Amino acid sequence: MKLVVLIIVFAVLFIVETVYYRLHALDDLNLKVDFSKNIANFGEDVELIEVAENKKRLPLPFIILKFESPREIKFYDMMNTSSSDHLYREDMLTMKPFSKHTRRIKAKCTKRGYFVFSRVGITTSDLLLTERFVKDFESDSFLVVLPEVIDAGEMKLLNSITQSELQCRRTMLTDPFTLAGIREYAPGDPMKIINWKASARTGELMVNQDASTCAQKVHIFVNLDFYNQRRSTSLLEKSISLAYTYLSDLAEMGIPASIYTNGRDHITGMPAISGIESGAAKFEERAIMLARIDLNKPVVPFEEILEKHTVNTDRNDFILVISPQYSGSFRPLLAEIKSRRPALYWLMPSYKTTPEVTLEPEIASSYKRWEVLGHD
Repeated sequence: MKLVVLIIVFAVLFIVETVYYRLHALDDLNLKVDFSKNIANFGEDVELIEVAENKKRLPLPFIILKFESPREIKFYDMMNTSSSDHLYREDMLTMKPFSKHTRRIKAKCTKRGYFVFSRVGITTSDLLLTERFVKDFESDSFLVVLPEVIDAGEMKLLNSITQSELQCRRTMLTDPFTLAGIREYAPGDPMKIINWKASARTGELMVNQDASTCAQKVHIFVNLDFYNQRRSTSLLEKSISLAYTYLSDLAEMGIPASIYTNGRDHITGMPAISGIESGAAKFEERAIMLARIDLNKPVVPFEEILEKHTVNTDRNDFILVISPQYSGSFRPLLAEIKSRRPALYWLMPSYKTTPEVTLEPEIASSYKRWEVLGHD
């Protein structure tokens, strides 16, 4: 008889415990997984901060904290982590009543992009481990990884070409009606530019210095069309990195620049485009814009971008086209625009194995093959 009573007591306790945990195990339970910063440089280390809270009197014998992380965020500690299209992380612990767990997981940013946690959840159970209870949480955490910075040595040629083109255009076109200042006479200066009043005042021959009629402006066009049948993206990533580094160099030199790409923004789906601007604040905005380009989204036809926006450039502005893709109507259109915009230059990111390009005569002198290490 006592045994029967004992069994009934245990059965009642089991049912009460199970029902109570079923109703309240997930109450006042929270999980937040966040990045230690929202903007990081390519190759930089960040921390994934995991915070779990049990805000009730009910103890939890174990909980499993789970989240999916982009593969491009590489954990230094790969324990409890599995890999497929995402990295799946699970950490198990016990939570007492009114307790909080915080864990920091160090990781490396290995690729440009816009990243979020697609799923964050907790699995727990009752005291007797007979049932499991699962709860998913919304996550608004995000990380923008900026493009890779190209080595200064590799940028030297492009910066040299830019300075040469801008200086050439500045020398060719001066405005006789606008004075940039007065300077001392130099051998070879024409007599007509001597400022006689200034010369009489100083006792030295002084000449008027004309201002340039064309402001130093650079327009960057980046073609993110696939360049082979395998739909490889490695040279497209190099193109974005090149544009990013070039914009940084122009900002440091104080040269106004615009950038036009046919790649689409990860969030808005619109082409990544920014008109003429200069300054550090605008550069950061453009850096984020380039980081958020999603190469999985279909691009806008590059010819459409090129024709639409070259119309708004001045004849003597420097136009740089970055494009690893070279087939179809791309080169004939480039040759046609070159006749209207003489200061146009095409830089083609490529590998050693990339075939040589047969160029139209109009663009042969304004073309540079930029070979990078690696292969597709």
